[in-house]
Formats: sequence, structure tokens, C-alpha cells
Amino acid sequence: MPQELYKRSPLRILNEHLGEGLGAGEIGVIVARPGVGKTPLLVHIALDALFRDVSVLHVALKDPVDHVRSYYDEIFGAISRAGRLVDRSSAAVAAERHRMIHSYLDRVFDVAHLDENIRMLKEVAHFEPKLLAVDGLRIKDLAEKLPALSALAKKLGVPMWATVRTRPNEEPELPAEVWEHAKFGLVLAPSGRTVKIATADKTGRRDLPFLLDPTTMLVISNDQDESGRARVAVRPTDSTLYSGGANGAEALFGEECERWGVHEVNFTFEGHKQARSRGRYELSPRELAAGDVSLVYVSRRLHRTYSEGSLIRRVLQTLWHMVSRSQQVFVLGEIQDDGTVVGGTGWSVELAKMWNKSLWVFDQKKKDWYRWDGDQWVAGAPVIESIHFTGTGTRYPTEDGKKAVKELFDRSFAPRE
Repeated sequence: MPQELYKRSPLRILNEHLGEGLGAGEIGVIVARPGVGKTPLLVHIALDALFRDVSVLHVALKDPVDHVRSYYDEIFGAISRAGRLVDRSSAAVAAERHRMIHSYLDRVFDVAHLDENIRMLKEVAHFEPKLLAVDGLRIKDLAEKLPALSALAKKLGVPMWATVRTRPNEEPELPAEVWEHAKFGLVLAPSGRTVKIATADKTGRRDLPFLLDPTTMLVISNDQDESGRARVAVRPTDSTLYSGGANGAEALFGEECERWGVHEVNFTFEGHKQARSRGRYELSPRELAAGDVSLVYVSRRLHRTYSEGSLIRRVLQTLWHMVSRSQQVFVLGEIQDDGTVVGGTGWSVELAKMWNKSLWVFDQKKKDWYRWDGDQWVAGAPVIESIHFTGTGTRYPTEDGKKAVKELFDRSFAPRE
């Protein structure tokens, strides 16, 4: 797919700053703290190659194969909407034909083992990757892994992109010795509800004049106000709600989405009752398993006890799918003294905290919105600033809760004078 088909492509602008890009045997790295957008940007790079019929091997060090596929599906969907792609099915088939995904989940990543797997792919499956995408390196592993990966890229004669995560409280910087093996890097950092990007190489680091959506890595703004904060104007028709379509808060969010033309994905499973059929997506047992969690852990995290019944487990698995795909999470409920939120939907709140999502809860008892700032709840007035967001909460919304959801959408999408 030519990049001209979607003007908000990060690759379109990056190519202006990276020159000729990576050559055979060269490595580029994407570095950021957890949850900032390394994997979506890596997927953009992979899709750019796939649409040009360049075969890609995506090596995931910490995600299962199905979860990696979900990244490709989400980015592909965002590209399709942004570029108004006409022949989406043909492009999807072309991408699948030229892509392989390997996961090292629950296994130790060994470059020699990867080399052997690539040899087997060529001999048995007649698949020869022309681009390697390695996702999930830790910055403390670079000294050990990067020389071996560089040697592998040179041996195969293919370019390689690798993501590198720093610790949550560390600035995304690369040690100088990286440039012995990598040609250049891309450094991602949060900027309000957006992501700023810089290029880096052995000569230094340069900030680029545009901002990215943290979920899709599409360009959303290159405009800033006087304080340096991005002026983010999200169009409803570019946005997607991830929810469950159940009675109550989820139905309210869905109704507002339909009113404003926002896409809906309402996850469900066999035996689950939904109030909304718009955007219905039934998760398979295999997909549900990707969001499996320990109920013992959930009970400890929320300071309450859940039974081991299958229904509650599947509800929690569904919440995992909703939150993992979103950058912003909006919840109707009640915040307790310990900082958790009442009910099973409280698990979506805890997931959002753990994954550093933008998290807002409308406390129906206090009749106000509260934002989690990393340490405590702070009152405020939320705005939908990401094209992927979750809306969930209690099955029993009050009149104040209903009004809060409506005003959230009005505040976010109504034309500004």
C-alpha cells in the first residue's frame, strides 16, 4: 500500500528524517518506557514492508501470537480508516501471506535458537524473511543480545528493527555502546495524551516536529498551544469504543457513540447477554484465554474475594481485551477509600493503572469525574483525546451518571467556536 494512501502515517514523515533507512544487515531500535507505543510503531514498520510484498518475521519476546495479531489488526484498521483504503481485503491477504509471527512467551530468548528457526522456516515452509522485527528487548539485555542480533542480521543480509523498553521510571535513553551495532534509533516519550518522537544516532538526538496517537501511532497533531501542549482534536468518525455492550454504563457509552458516529467494538462470549448488537464481537475460547488472569491475584489487588465461577472469569478476560486495546479508559462507578472501584468493573480500573492508561472514573456518589494521576484520584473534566478508548462501569447508572457520559461526548466532539 503506498504511504500516500494515509497522510497520517508516521512512516511518511519518518522517512524524510531517516534518509535511506536501514540497509541489509543494519539495525534500528525503538526505545521507550512501557505502554508508550513501541509495538504499534514496530507494526507500522512491518506493515509498510508487507504492503510492498517484503516478507517479515515478527519475533515477540513477551506477547502470545494472538495478542501480536491483534496489534496488526488494530493498526491495519486505523490505516484503512485514515487512508480510506478501498481494497482492504486484498491488502490484508497480502500482509498475511508475507508475515510470520514467533513468540518466546514463557521461554528464554536465544539468538542462536532464532537463527535455527529461521533456517527451518526457509527449508520446511519456504519462507525467507527480508525484514526482522524483534519486539520486547529490555534495555539491560542490550549488551548481551544486540551484538548477537547484529551478527544475525548481517549473516542473513536483512534489516532488523527491535523495540527496547526502559524501566517505568527511567527516561528513554540509549547507552552509547548501542551505536556500535545499531544505525539509528527512535525514542518515544509521553507528551500529555500524545507521544512525541525523536531520532537518535551516535551524533546525538533530534526531536521531530509532530505528535502521535499513543495507541495507533498515527500522526494526530503538529500544532501546540502556548504551553507546548498538543492541540488534539479527535474526530468521532476516526474513533473506536471498546466495551462490552451490557446494560447500564456500557449501553450508555454505546448510545453516545452511535449518536456521534463513533465505531463500536462490543466484546462478548457465549452465554453473555448484551444490550447492544452494534459492533458485536464474540471472543473465541482461545481469544478469551489470552486475557486470562488469576482470580487470586484479582482478589488481592481489589481487596475482595471472587468465586472461581466461569462467568466472572470470562467477564474479567473480556475487560482485559477492552482495556488492552485502549489508551483512555472511562468508568462509571464509585471510588472506595482504598482507591479501588466497586464491583467487577474495578478490574478494568486496575488494568488501566498497571498499563499506565489515561484513566477517568465518574464517582456517582460524589457526582464528579476523577483522574488517576499515578498516586491518587484528582478531580477534573475529561475529554476523549485518543481514537481508541474504553467505556464501562456499573449496571446501575444514576441520572448524574447518564448526564456525565453525555457531557463527556459533547465536550469531546462538539464543534469548537
